[in-house]
Amino acid sequence: MSRQFWFVGGIALLLIAAIAGAVQVILPRMLPLPVYATLPTMALRDQDNRPFDLGQTRGRVVVLSIIYTHCPDVCPLTTARLRSLQQRVERAGWSKAVYFVTFTIDPERDVPTALKLFAQARGVDFSNWAFLAGTNEETQTLIRTLGLYVERVYNLNGTPVPESTVNFAVPSNTEYSVSHTDRIFIVDQQGQVRALEPGSTADLDRVMQLIDQLLRTPAN
Repeated sequence: MSRQFWFVGGIALLLIAAIAGAVQVILPRMLPLPVYATLPTMALRDQDNRPFDLGQTRGRVVVLSIIYTHCPDVCPLTTARLRSLQQRVERAGWSKAVYFVTFTIDPERDVPTALKLFAQARGVDFSNWAFLAGTNEETQTLIRTLGLYVERVYNLNGTPVPESTVNFAVPSNTEYSVSHTDRIFIVDQQGQVRALEPGSTADLDRVMQLIDQLLRTPAN
């Protein structure tokens, strides 16, 4: 076969690869995101012990995460990833359009001052990020709404024992950790959860793309 044939064939393959790459980038932005759940409007308390209703985030894209401040690994990693995301959001000029919400799944220990210390230790900018605590009932409502797995794991005589396997009354002073889903949620301007992403290993490019897509979608 002639050199011209191979040259034309090579150009054609490059064009096909370029088109395929463009489709992979553009198509996800054109397809509507699914709706997984809707955040309830409920009054919680923020890191300064001020009332904070989830309804006040309507009109903004929300990046929602969960923590408990005694967490040794996943929660600090997730918060660090989202702090990097917050900085990227600021550089993109989206700080007024995007809000970060983190709520504790361990409200008995995570009083507002504990949440504030946890956030400050990780350099959080509170101008568009709130750390929230609710009652046990409110916390369970959010857990059910988001479809989270959350379970205490008690330290009984040096052995970790999941709460679901305990058939006796555990003393109130028993040490425990919390096993939970490692996930963040991207919420649209109407309070609808539109994307579920890993928390501690979040792909920030992917999350920025999701935020951009929602910001480009007119709010109803």
